[in-house]
Amino acid sequence: MSNNDQELKNRNNRPKELEWIDLEEDMSEEEEREEKPPAKRPPKKQQQKRKPTPKKKTSKISFHVIFLALIAVVFVVIVFKLAFWGKRERPNNDIENDTTLSFDTEALDSIVPLDSSDTSQKEKDDDLRILFLGNGSLADNKTSDTNIANIVQKKTGATVYNCAIPGSYMSAKNTTYISSYPYDAFSFYYLCTLLAIDNTKTISWAERDMGRLPEEIKEPLDLLQSIDLNELDILCIYYDGADYLEQRGVSNLDNETDVATFSGALAAGLELIQTALPHTRIIVMSPTYVYVVDADGNYSSSYFTDILEQPLSAYIGFEAETCMEYNVSFVDNFYGSVYEEIADEYLKDNILLNEKGHTLLADRFLYALNRFHDYDF
Repeated sequence: MSNNDQELKNRNNRPKELEWIDLEEDMSEEEEREEKPPAKRPPKKQQQKRKPTPKKKTSKISFHVIFLALIAVVFVVIVFKLAFWGKRERPNNDIENDTTLSFDTEALDSIVPLDSSDTSQKEKDDDLRILFLGNGSLADNKTSDTNIANIVQKKTGATVYNCAIPGSYMSAKNTTYISSYPYDAFSFYYLCTLLAIDNTKTISWAERDMGRLPEEIKEPLDLLQSIDLNELDILCIYYDGADYLEQRGVSNLDNETDVATFSGALAAGLELIQTALPHTRIIVMSPTYVYVVDADGNYSSSYFTDILEQPLSAYIGFEAETCMEYNVSFVDNFYGSVYEEIADEYLKDNILLNEKGHTLLADRFLYALNRFHDYDF
């Protein structure tokens, strides 16, 4: 046997070496598809599983944030309402210093337009003539440029008669004149009798019982009697809260023209004026807010108080109702001009207006006077 044959024989008789088989590599393509996804698919599956997760998380966070934000907004609104309930904020309008319509209770203004028939008996001329009757701030310092009537005169160029009497009232203290209280002769109703039916008797009785008339009373009475009523265009009636502070009667349901009540005296006076002067336009200005002064000199609210029985709001309500009944213009200064929240800015004491208050009421009167652009000023 040759050496080559022997070597081949020996090689064939050797045990064969074991080979390492990578099962994963040897697996068929079909088995690989069944048991193991392709190399590129796991990332896709991972992405499909992971993508929605952040979205769901973000959605939940957004919902909670929005919900909490809404709760916060509602809470802020509630706090704001509670903090500023009854406070007012006004848009600007054509009237400087006008504060109407900003209160949660709207002003009771009722402005009646000028009826052409009202001028049928009036002598035609180019001059506007205005008569003021009242008390308080209207009668205070009449020569001052800051008096309500003088402000109106300056802004309109009209002829203005200020016949307000200091210390007087809308109502009379007694239903008929009594010598023990002669000041009733200067209340609104008795001034209307002087103006409309030339009743000078009551004034003469008062002068007799008082000894003489003080100049601040005599002067407006003389002026009132000197007016040519055929030329009078406007009558403005402004009485402050004096009737309320003295707690004179508000009204008498059994007698709507009871002169010893606030609304009754107004009604009785309006009847006389409208009968005697049908061509004269009437504008009633209500009292402004006033403070009640207790025994210790402290100021108290006029809305609700234990000191006085009737609230000032009752006087305002009956006054507004009376004006509507007699179809005359009504300017509400209690809710629409000087109300409790801003009273300190416009009052110089518990009842009298300061200069700023005078300007405000003058503008409120002019607003009512020219509400329908009846006058050229």
